[in-house]
Amino acid sequence: MASRGDGASALNRFVAARLAESSNESQAAAAIYAESLKEQPDNELLAGKAFVSAINAGDFDLAVKAVRTLQLRGKADPEMPLLPFAAAFAQRDWNGADLAIVELEALKNFAFMQPFLEAWLATARGRDVTTLSLAQADTTAKYYLEEQLILNNLARRQESDAVGLLVGLVQRNEARMGPLRVAAARHFWAIDDAATALEILKARTTGPERKLLQQIEAGQKKGVAQKITPSIGLAFLFERLSNDLVDQHADFLSQVMAQAGARIAGKSDYAYLTLGRAYAEADNHDLAVAQFARVPAESPYYLVALSSQIASLVNDRRYDQALAQIDRALDYSPDAPELYILKGQSLQAQGDFAGAATSFTSAVSLGEKLQLPDLTMAGYWLALGGAQEQAGIWPEGLESLQKANQLLPNSPTILNYLGYAQLERRENEEEAIAAIKKAHELRSTSPAIIDSLGWAYFLTGDHDRAVTYLESALEGQPQDPTINEHLGDAYWTVGRLYEARYAWRSAKLFAEDEDLLRLARKIDIGLMPDLVSP
Repeated sequence: MASRGDGASALNRFVAARLAESSNESQAAAAIYAESLKEQPDNELLAGKAFVSAINAGDFDLAVKAVRTLQLRGKADPEMPLLPFAAAFAQRDWNGADLAIVELEALKNFAFMQPFLEAWLATARGRDVTTLSLAQADTTAKYYLEEQLILNNLARRQESDAVGLLVGLVQRNEARMGPLRVAAARHFWAIDDAATALEILKARTTGPERKLLQQIEAGQKKGVAQKITPSIGLAFLFERLSNDLVDQHADFLSQVMAQAGARIAGKSDYAYLTLGRAYAEADNHDLAVAQFARVPAESPYYLVALSSQIASLVNDRRYDQALAQIDRALDYSPDAPELYILKGQSLQAQGDFAGAATSFTSAVSLGEKLQLPDLTMAGYWLALGGAQEQAGIWPEGLESLQKANQLLPNSPTILNYLGYAQLERRENEEEAIAAIKKAHELRSTSPAIIDSLGWAYFLTGDHDRAVTYLESALEGQPQDPTINEHLGDAYWTVGRLYEARYAWRSAKLFAEDEDLLRLARKIDIGLMPDLVSP
């Protein structure tokens, strides 16, 4: 009876954990799995569930415990040894880290990391590094080799070797390498070599680079200067992998990498930012906001973290909290155009288009005063024009969109918006269609641009060609209500009445307000002149 009672209790907890998971209560689920795993430490099913739940809840220690249970039973997944490795490295348990690398290599998928992990272990132990050259033999490892060489040289205080590699990095000026340039510049600033730090940042390619350059020029060191240590360098590898996995929408793996990097790095603004991004990509906005909020105001990454935090709050429909956070930041930095862009975007998401236009106007004014690059200012003018167009502030919106196009004349996004906004109002149709055609030439695979071009053909009476383009747009975005409605109108006009109603019904599933009412009437009585899509 006692045995049956214990089993029933364990089963009840398992069911409770699964219910918590289905309700997206990952932390509650992780707590239940942690308690269950204490009672049944060899339970393979519990360990597997506990691992996934722990990663989603940000419980690194529970994830490591679950991995060790699975390893003992030969059931570990390829990424799992990275967590015991990170835990061992953070505790300076070099033998434990060595064992984790052996297990990682045996599981193959992430074995490309082996030369880097062994190099950082050697550096942390004060031994010679002999494995980095092995990364040349693996295509994936080679992709990360240059940055790992630079960081390892800096950690070993071989700055002259690092500078030789940094020269090419600075000349190429790739935006992707911005975080590496920031890390290197912070190191040189920490060792009082301001000249080299400023040379690394001279292109001011990314926002953090621009802020760091200003901080160094102002002589600010607190929260800015940071030497590369084995922990910082190794964590950067995990952070880089996490960000790359975010770009590939590999949500779970990106969280695994980010959590491992955060454990190794300890208190690190870039680790907080990376972990927040991984959580945000997985729609775990509470954890994301908490991580972004840990990036201090003096960090070069502060504005990036704030922007990401606001995005998570907005995605979670916590508009008041987002706006309050931005206003607090504006009290601290009233002349930062980026903050007005953030505020405008938040107001826009809330549906306050006039308020958004006011905020974007402030951003444009400040940006012009600061003489920001044309690329940046084009984005500001596009944001302003879009908000003005949505708020019915026209033709001012048209003037703003035209200004954006003047600053960046070959942007498919700007050209498409400029053309479609005029087409929607049935004005300057020749000019509008020319802009959309140019956008299509520049980006022929964009469903939004294909839809605009198809709609342009519809409005000019070329209905058969309109159908062809609109069907192509729908293949790219089958649930888009605007494309479905456009295609329905085109189908009706060429006599394909059944297909028209099917397209309108598809559009109605995702439509709101006036669009919903218009679609309902079309489905009921067919296409009339006053029911044509805007």
